Amino acid sequence: MEGINKVVILGGGETGKRIRDLFFKAGLKVVMPDLETDYLKELADADIVLEALRGDVESRKETLRRCDEKAPPKTIFATAASWGITEMAAATKRPEKTLGLNFTFNLVEGKCLVQIVKQLETSEETVQACKSLIEKVGATAVEVEDSPGFILDRVMASMINEAATMYASRIATMEDMDKVAKLCLNWPMGPFEFADTIGIDNVVATLETLSQQKGSQYIPCRLLRQMVALGRLGKKTGKGFYQYI
Repeated sequence: MEGINKVVILGGGETGKRIRDLFFKAGLKVVMPDLETDYLKELADADIVLEALRGDVESRKETLRRCDEKAPPKTIFATAASWGITEMAAATKRPEKTLGLNFTFNLVEGKCLVQIVKQLETSEETVQACKSLIEKVGATAVEVEDSPGFILDRVMASMINEAATMYASRIATMEDMDKVAKLCLNWPMGPFEFADTIGIDNVVATLETLSQQKGSQYIPCRLLRQMVALGRLGKKTGKGFYQYI
């Protein structure tokens, strides 16, 4: 497989723009077409198409089906979705060239982590091509099999769920648990600060998926569900575990 030179990013919002800038600085040709126009014409010479849409799995699968009809055989399909990589690959006629690329940006330290998510039929050639791409743009790549939450979301959601359970049981205060995580584990934020930053609704959604597929140990605690019901989602709403307005 030849090197990746042209990247087409579909959707993505602020994260999509950060991905675009990351690739652009590395000298790649990056296109973020307007999805309301004929974006399929950009696929003719695309080396990789990164789907970073906000819709549900079915709508994202439909986008990949349309791309599959227009993109040349060499084109790799990647999705930034948090789960459903295998289902999306099955919607194409090139599952061996389809995988997940899940980007996480640490804006404080200017770093980027990319989880390369392999589904059952992703070829090693495709994995290595994407790994080379990620290394070329100066990001860190890790490989993971298609599983709910991958590495980062699964660990973070589990940690936040346990911390929230301890807080609801009055074992310790939020402030003290956050202090322990930062002073003893050298984390940049404690579990409650992470929860507010990620969005408590996103934490609960990850736990719901994990509990459905992996077992009851991932069921979100009642406190997290209550906070979502009240709209206390963290920084984006001004109030989560902490107050921001």
